[in-house]
Amino acid sequence: MKNPIRITVALDEESYRIFNELKKRTGSQSETVRRALKFYNDFKELEKFDRFKILTYVEMLAEGEHVILDIDHWIAFLKFIESHPEREKFWEIHRDIAKAHADEFKGRDVRYVLERLEACNFFRINEKNGEFTLVLNNEAVKNFVKTFLEEVLKGMGYDFEIKEDLMKIRLRVK
Repeated sequence: MKNPIRITVALDEESYRIFNELKKRTGSQSETVRRALKFYNDFKELEKFDRFKILTYVEMLAEGEHVILDIDHWIAFLKFIESHPEREKFWEIHRDIAKAHADEFKGRDVRYVLERLEACNFFRINEKNGEFTLVLNNEAVKNFVKTFLEEVLKGMGYDFEIKEDLMKIRLRVK
């Protein structure tokens, strides 16, 4: 085998702390640098995306509890549900699911809940003066999101107010 190429690197304090933590896992400075370089090379395109969203996607999808669904299919499902004679059964189940999520989100703040739902592409969040405006991607999503938020936030113990606009939901936590 050919002799390895040696380099010298200067690290700031935070980078040095991280390096030492990673080195504990690999047991080798060289192996740590090799792995870090390969990992960065494989995933460098992810730098342009929001870190929270990437971690949220990985968490939700890796456990198999969520799916990726084309937005047109999603809207078609919601429109079908609204026209179905037993639609109230769906909304009852939806409220129960939201209550279960409230338990899962206990101890988290409203922003965390909204950012997770934003990662699902239900809406985009705008915040101004303590009020959240959720800009929906389609009118058909409004009732789904509103019902879900009402149950989750109530279950988490928040006092809040929700107002509807044409393609928006306004949320103010009291």
